[in-house]
Amino acid sequence: MLGAGILSAFQVGKVPPVLQDIRADLAISLVRAGWVLSVFNFIGLILGTCTGAIADALGHRRLMLFGIGLQIAGSFLGSVSPSFGWLLATRFVEGAGFLAVVVSTPALIFQVVQEKDVRMALSVWSCYLPAGAALMMVLLPFYLKVTTWQGLWQINGVILALYGILLAKTTAGIPFLNPSQSFKFKRLGRDIFKTMTSPGPLVLALIFITYSLQWLAVMGFLPTLLLEKYGFSKALASWLTAGMVFLNIFGNLAGGRLLKSGCRRWILIALASFVMGSCAIAIYAPGVNFMLNYTGCLIFSLVGGLIPASVIGAAPIYAPSKNLISTTTGFVIQGGQSGQVIGPPVLAWLVSTTGTWTSGAWFLGSVALVGILLSLGMAGLKNLE
Repeated sequence: MLGAGILSAFQVGKVPPVLQDIRADLAISLVRAGWVLSVFNFIGLILGTCTGAIADALGHRRLMLFGIGLQIAGSFLGSVSPSFGWLLATRFVEGAGFLAVVVSTPALIFQVVQEKDVRMALSVWSCYLPAGAALMMVLLPFYLKVTTWQGLWQINGVILALYGILLAKTTAGIPFLNPSQSFKFKRLGRDIFKTMTSPGPLVLALIFITYSLQWLAVMGFLPTLLLEKYGFSKALASWLTAGMVFLNIFGNLAGGRLLKSGCRRWILIALASFVMGSCAIAIYAPGVNFMLNYTGCLIFSLVGGLIPASVIGAAPIYAPSKNLISTTTGFVIQGGQSGQVIGPPVLAWLVSTTGTWTSGAWFLGSVALVGILLSLGMAGLKNLE
C-alpha cells in the first residue's frame, strides 16, 4: 500500500523539473506555471473531507483502486495537451486520483497492523510524498534523454496501470471496515460535520495548511530558482531538488521515532515551524550564494518532515470514532491541499511583481509563524499529545 502512495507522489515530482519545458511548449507565464503545480491539489481543497467520508461509507480499498485509475487517465490525457487549459484539467483529474489514494490508505494500514505498531506504520506511510517525488526527480533526467515531458506522462500512466493490477490482487483479502453501513447522504453530511467541528481534526488541518503551503512553494520552484539564478542544467537542478525532497523522508521517520519515545506532537510541530520559517531567509537570501540557499533548503526539508509525521499520524488516533478515520484523514488532507493550492501561485506572483526571489522569505516566514501559534493552541487541547 505504501507503493500506491509513492507512485501517486510521482505525479507531484514529475512537474517541477520540466516546468520550464512546459512553459516553453505551451507559452505560459511563471504565474500560470504556478497553477500547473497547485491545481493538482485543488480537488482536495474542496472535497477532501467528503472524499474521506465516501471512503468510510463505500470502502477504502475500492476508493484507493479508483484513485489509481483516475491518475492513469489523467497521465495519458495530459500527455496530449494542446493547451494550458487542457493540461490544467488533466492535472485536476490526477489530483482527484491522488486524493482518493492518500485518504483511503491510512485506514487500510490501520486495519492490517498491530495496535502497538500504528504510530510507526503511519509515520512510514507519511513518507510516501517525499519518497515518490524524490525518486521521480532522480529518474527524470534519464527519462528526458530518450523522451519529452509528454512521454514522461505516458510512462507514468503505464507504471500506474501495472501497479494497479498488482494492488488489486494483493489487497483482495482486506475486509470492508464498515460492512453494516449503507451509503446515505444524510449520514455522510453528519459525519463530515462531526469531524470538522471536533477540535483535534480542526487544529491538525490548520497546521497542515501552514506546512504544505511552505513545502510545495519551495520544492515546486526550486528547479526554476536554480536554473534562473545559477544557470544549472536541468539534470543537476532535478537532482538537487530530489536531494532536498529525499531528506524530508528522514524527518518523517525521525518524527515517528520521537513520538513513539514520548515526545509531544505540538512541540515537534512548533520546532519544525520555527526552523522552516528561519530557513526561508537563507533560501531566498539576496546575492549569489548557492551554499547558503541550498543548505537552507536541506534543513527546511529535513526538519519540516517532523510535521507530516506528527499530523498525518494523529488523524486515525484522534478521529471522532474509528468509523471516521478516513473522514478525519480527508479533512486533514484537505487542509494540506489548501496550502498547496495557495502557496505556489502566491509565491510566483510575489516574485513576478517584485522581480526578486527574496520576497519569498517574508511570505513563508509569516506562514511559519502561524504554524507556531497553532501548535501552541494545540498544546491546550485535551487528549492531544
